Amino acid sequence: MITRSEFQDIINLEGQVRGSTLNTDAAYVEICGGKSGIHAVQERFRQLGYPIEYKNIRDMAWYPVCMRVLSLRVIQDVFDMKEDAIRDMGDTAPKFSFVVKVFMKFAGMPEHARTRIPEYWRMHYSVGEMRVDELNDEAGYMVLHLGNFMLHPVLCGYLEGYFRRLLQFSFVTQEVRSRETKCAFNGADRHEYHIAWK
Repeated sequence: MITRSEFQDIINLEGQVRGSTLNTDAAYVEICGGKSGIHAVQERFRQLGYPIEYKNIRDMAWYPVCMRVLSLRVIQDVFDMKEDAIRDMGDTAPKFSFVVKVFMKFAGMPEHARTRIPEYWRMHYSVGEMRVDELNDEAGYMVLHLGNFMLHPVLCGYLEGYFRRLLQFSFVTQEVRSRETKCAFNGADRHEYHIAWK
């Protein structure tokens, strides 16, 4: 359950996020819980005093980043989701994202990732610095660096699943694995994700 203190910390977060991130949450909730699931999540928002109506969210509009975190935390609470379920939610999200569908048409193979992934991050978030630290096509892995991104730990597992699915679009015939190897909430100077496809 979101405490009053956690809620205050979340709504004080600075930055913006595209509405597509919230709409992918709504799509996931509707698949898992139908219209009643959407209603339960939105009712919890109202109880917190921060009402969000998903149907009014526009994909390409910018919204306060606190809405991104609140959306995940409220969904986590309403559906009693553990870390694995949050990771699965992240893995599912790119399938519903308008921005991902447009981006992945042009993403190509991993050699394009070094420039495209940071651009892609900026299309979604005004905060955080994303770059590819390592890319080894022969060994079949890349390491993503996400700095200056201290929003909430719920995003750590979510992004683990999200990055896996994002790269899976490029490797349709190979299984992609993703794991967070460094976490800023555990004392590291950044978040780091190791993504492998061989």
